[in-house]
Amino acid sequence: EPGQAVLKPEAKVTIDKIAEIMKLCSDYPMEIGGHTDSQGNDEYNMGLSQRRAQAVADYLVSHGANASNLTVKGYGETHPVADNGSKEGRAANRRVELRH
Repeated sequence: EPGQAVLKPEAKVTIDKIAEIMKLCSDYPMEIGGHTDSQGNDEYNMGLSQRRAQAVADYLVSHGANASNLTVKGYGETHPVADNGSKEGRAANRRVELRH
């Protein structure tokens, strides 16, 4: 959601599966990258993207993932995957990505 760093229930289903894998592979490193759309100023968006990524990291750790293997990074609006000129594009850009 715009301006939010709260996990949606449907996202928790996927993140629960990732947490199970991370418990089995406790030495598996993961970067959690938060992203925003282009609305708002750059400074706000960097902080918001960091909070989004941190929300996922906190959830993973609370479900058994090893915190020392997680790197949390906010990218703000610097890596869009869609056009910020449309509602749908902005929604796609508000995301968190997990990378190994």
